[in-house]
Amino acid sequence: MATGLFLGLTTVDILNYVSHYPSSNEKLRADQQLIFAGGPAANAAVAYSAFSGDVSLITGLGKQPLATLAVADLLRNNIKIVDLTDDDCKLPVLSAITVDTSTGDRSVVYTNTTNRGLVWPGEPADYLAYVSVLMLDGYYLKHACDLAELAQRNNIPVILDGGSWKEGLDRLLPHVDYAICSENFIPPGCDGKRSVADFLSNAGVGNVCISRGAQKMLAWSKGQYEEVSVEPVEVADTLGAGDILHGAFCHFIQKNDFFTSLKLASVVATCSCKYRGTRKWIEHYRNTDR
Repeated sequence: MATGLFLGLTTVDILNYVSHYPSSNEKLRADQQLIFAGGPAANAAVAYSAFSGDVSLITGLGKQPLATLAVADLLRNNIKIVDLTDDDCKLPVLSAITVDTSTGDRSVVYTNTTNRGLVWPGEPADYLAYVSVLMLDGYYLKHACDLAELAQRNNIPVILDGGSWKEGLDRLLPHVDYAICSENFIPPGCDGKRSVADFLSNAGVGNVCISRGAQKMLAWSKGQYEEVSVEPVEVADTLGAGDILHGAFCHFIQKNDFFTSLKLASVVATCSCKYRGTRKWIEHYRNTDR
C-alpha cells in the first residue's frame, strides 16, 4: 500500500454558511455550521487517505480541548496523527470561515500560525520508513527541510504546496520535486507567472504548477509547458479545493506523469467544490474506480 507522509499546519475550522456576507454591525444567522480539521497539510492528508488509505500527518495540535475537535475529525478520516507540538498547553490555530452560499466564495479569519513549533523526539529518518510520497506546506520549515533532504536521498518524491511565499523557503526548494503553487505564491523579485516558474526551476524544482482557481492551471516540467483545464462546475463551496488538489496529486503522481496527475487531481478538486465543507466530496469517490 502506498504510504503518504504529510507535514504541516493543522487548524480547527469553524465554517458558517450564510446567504450573504454580513454588513457592519449586522447579526446574521448561519444556514449551517460545520467544524473540521483544516490547514493545507491536514486537508491534503484527508484527500490522500480517500484514495490511498495509508497516511500519516506530522503536525502540532496539543491537548487543549479545542484541539480535540480537529483530532476527532482526522481520526474519522483514518489519519495517523503524529503530534510533535513543542507545547501541549498552547491553543491550536483557529479559523473562522464565512461562506457566501450565493457564490461559494469565502472569507477566513485565523489566529497566528507562527506561535507553535515542533520538536523531534527521535531521528527524522524514523518517520520516513515505508513512505512512498512526502508533502509539505511550508509551515514548520526546519522540520520540513529535515524530512525533504532525507526523502531526496532515498528517492521519495517531495511535493510542496506553495500557498504563499514564506521566509526561508529558499532552503527547502532544492529538495522539492514538485511545486504546486497558488497565484498568491510570489517569491522575492518575481512579477509574473513565468518568473515564478523560472525562480522555482532555477532553485532546483523540476516540476512546477500554478493553480488559478477556475482558470486553467499553468504547468512546466523539464522544458515542457502545458495548460491544464479546470472543468466548470456549479460551485457550492471553494474552501479547501487547493488542499484537496495537492492530496489527490500525491496519490496520482505515484502512477502517472506530472501533467496527467495534475489533470486527474484537478477533477477531484473541482468535484469538491460542489459540496459544502471539505469532506462531503469523499462520498462521491468512495467505492469507485480510482
